[in-house]
Amino acid sequence: MNRLSEGSRYEEVTPEELASIKIAMVGGQRGMATNSGHWYNCINEHPFAIGECGMPMQLARCPECGATIGGRNHQAVAGVSRAEHME
Repeated sequence: MNRLSEGSRYEEVTPEELASIKIAMVGGQRGMATNSGHWYNCINEHPFAIGECGMPMQLARCPECGATIGGRNHQAVAGVSRAEHME
């Protein structure tokens, strides 16, 4: 049985996992260490990051719940909020 086809499933992220995610996002040659990227939450409070200028320029789907994330022309879609606790 393919468990991936069972639909979305969200598990809480531990503080240790969150710390590892933050380190991974700012590390490397193209990381967010330049403070040019920002973290956001979808309408269901699942965090996601936008790199480069850090402002939404395209639409996508939250990998956790499928909600619309991102935006157009630096304007986030309804329900998206900054995840300041991630920065």
